Amino acid sequence: MEAIVNSRACTTVLSFAALAGLALAGCSTNESGIAVPENPQSETSNAIPSNEGGASLAGLDPCTLLDTSEIARYGNHKPPERETIGTARTCAWYPRRASSSDDAPAIATIIRENAGVDDMNDIGQGVQRTQANGRDIGKAPGPGGCVIAIGVTATSRVDVPATGLRTEDSCIVADQLAVIVEPKLPRS
Repeated sequence: MEAIVNSRACTTVLSFAALAGLALAGCSTNESGIAVPENPQSETSNAIPSNEGGASLAGLDPCTLLDTSEIARYGNHKPPERETIGTARTCAWYPRRASSSDDAPAIATIIRENAGVDDMNDIGQGVQRTQANGRDIGKAPGPGGCVIAIGVTATSRVDVPATGLRTEDSCIVADQLAVIVEPKLPRS
C-alpha cells in the first residue's frame, strides 16, 4: 500500500477526550500506507461508496486492533485504556513520559458504528477523502494531531488518531498504524 497521506507541522498535546473527538483522517509522507491525495476535491467526487453488506463492528473490541508490540516502536506507552465516549468505543495508549521532552504520541483506535468517513469533522487543516483496498479512507490533520478514518460501511468507520507530536509526525504514525488496523476490520 502507498502512504495514507501528507501533512504539515504543528505541535499540541491533546487529551484523550479531544483525541476521541478528532474527526477521521490520516497522514504521511513516503511511508507505507494508504494514499490520500493532496487535493481532496479532485478525489472526493470519484470516491466509490463503502460496501454495506453484512460488515458489522458490533462485537469488535477497539483494544484488539493494535497490540503492545505494534505500538512499541512509537515509544513507551501505558497499558491501553478502554472508554465509551458518546456512541464511540475507544482504546487509548498514553505515553509514559519521564520528561516533557519525551516525544511518544498518544495513540488510539475508535470504533464508530453510526458515522462513516463522509461524516468526519475538520480538525483544523481540512478533510481529505479517497479509496484504498476497497474502503473509503479519510484524513484529518490538525494542530498536534492527525486522524485516519477507515470506512467499514457507508455509515461506520474506525478512526486511528495519533496526537502529541508535530502534525506531520502525528500523521505518519496514524498512517502506519492504520495500515496495521485496516486488514483486521470486517468486510462485506
